[in-house]
Amino acid sequence: MHAASLHSMRRLFWLLLLANILYVVCTRILLHPLTASDIAHFEITKKVSVVQEMIQGWKLNGKYDKVLQSIYLDYLFIVLYTSWLWVAIVFLSRLTKNEILMRAGRIFSYLLIIAAVCSIIGNLALLRSLKYLPVSWSVLTAYDMTATKFSIIIVSLLFMLVCVIFWLLDRIPVQSKKSTTFF
Repeated sequence: MHAASLHSMRRLFWLLLLANILYVVCTRILLHPLTASDIAHFEITKKVSVVQEMIQGWKLNGKYDKVLQSIYLDYLFIVLYTSWLWVAIVFLSRLTKNEILMRAGRIFSYLLIIAAVCSIIGNLALLRSLKYLPVSWSVLTAYDMTATKFSIIIVSLLFMLVCVIFWLLDRIPVQSKKSTTFF
């Protein structure tokens, strides 16, 4: 890998990380009083009756429009987090200079496409539940897509951690062992 290419990837890594952090901070302010846990609970609820109660509660307390806004804004976040994870995985796997990790990095980067598709399908199911009467298929689809997306993201983050560990271990200077014989 060219040093210039690694330098460009490093810059893109930090730029996209900053964009993701900025997105989270801005949406937290914009969507107040809605919290991330409100949406997370909505995504992972498997019972139609619970989703109906949540939607009714949001309509009564004024959060309903914020929930819709949050889901629409999430499409931008899908692009941001997927881009950052893709760059991070490819960049960190290349930093290790380990052929197996570099190949695995390419595979993991393709899995992120699946995570993004799952996010989009999950959002469509959430919007279906919000705009119409929630039904079993939309509630379960949102749950399944969220579980799949987060599984891929968690495994990707663990892979990134492994890459960082390999990179750090490679940076530890190896001391030459003196040959000592006692006989």
